[in-house]
Amino acid sequence: MLYQVVRPFPLSLDGLTLIDLDAGDEREDFGGMEAGLEAEGFIKPVGKKAAIEPQVAQPQVTPVAEPTKPVSQPKPRRQR
Repeated sequence: MLYQVVRPFPLSLDGLTLIDLDAGDEREDFGGMEAGLEAEGFIKPVGKKAAIEPQVAQPQVTPVAEPTKPVSQPKPRRQR
């Protein structure tokens, strides 16, 4: 997807080389940082916006096994 830079910022895809991006620049590759840069207002999608939704793993619920025999109650103590 093509994104447009809204606010100027330096970008480093390899951790060494800085690319100075100016407002109005358009590019596709942000090294997997598109969602974060868009959320912070540095970039915006150009044209039709794709739905970017975070992938949240649903918790797996493990059913609890039912006891096979009744749970015994402690015997009352004898009084002397």
